[in-house]
Amino acid sequence: MNIKKLPRNPLRPEKEPGIETAIWQPTWTCFCCHDTGIIHQHLATLAIDGYEHNRDKLPRCINPGCKAGSDWDTEALADSIDYRISAVICQQLDAIAREDWRQTARTQQINIQALAQEKSLRKRDRTASEQLEAQQRHWEASNADPVKLKALAQKYLGADYTKDGPL
Repeated sequence: MNIKKLPRNPLRPEKEPGIETAIWQPTWTCFCCHDTGIIHQHLATLAIDGYEHNRDKLPRCINPGCKAGSDWDTEALADSIDYRISAVICQQLDAIAREDWRQTARTQQINIQALAQEKSLRKRDRTASEQLEAQQRHWEASNADPVKLKALAQKYLGADYTKDGPL
């Protein structure tokens, strides 16, 4: 008998060898201010000597690719905003933050894979028969009839069984 074989359908495809796990990616366009219009405090310390974010004026982002800084250009906020940082400095801070992000992403990717292997309780990969049994048990648990489950629980745990445990 010739049976047409189907391709594998892994239960956890993200755990298959060679599959890269996705890490969080930023959605902002300006790495200098993260689209807030105010330069991030760790970057501000690179541009302003002795900068203290809770005591000094907020440095406005003037990165040419970022329009969020203009949100801070109001008369009410004029005394709270530091306009001394130039567009060139903002571009340099943006480049530094982008490189920091690239390094973090590389490190995080390596750390995620190492941590997953380190924290796994399984000392070896499942065999094909173990994987099949796990899939079968998962399917049974996912599709179980609650009435039958209660009857089985009462059968095994005795007549005192209730939803919240024995009386």
